[in-house]
Amino acid sequence: MFSDDPADWIEYDKRQFRQILGRLTRVITGTLDPHLARYPDDEWAQLATAQLTGVRATLAQLSK
Repeated sequence: MFSDDPADWIEYDKRQFRQILGRLTRVITGTLDPHLARYPDDEWAQLATAQLTGVRATLAQLSK
């Protein structure tokens, strides 16, 4: 149960966003970056990286 204090809700939300941000960053650096290093012209990997980089930037802002 959440408290009645909205500040508690915001802190909880921020922690959730930070957790998702960490997972997403690991997918990008651990999976997509090596993929692109080996096959830099792979259109799908370029698209996935571009889209997920945008999501990562949004999550970084939301977790502040």
